[in-house]
Amino acid sequence: MVQSAGEFLATDVVIAGISVIAIIAFGLELGLRALQRRLTPWHGVQQ
Repeated sequence: MVQSAGEFLATDVVIAGISVIAIIAFGLELGLRALQRRLTPWHGVQQ
């Protein structure tokens, strides 16, 4: 979608597509961090 919009110089679609990709990536990052905390509780513990 972003590539084809870029070919047709549809800047608004490119920006919207990149924003959606960024939001999805941010959500995945938060989800994976939560999963890591749940599965490896010893990770990051300092004594």
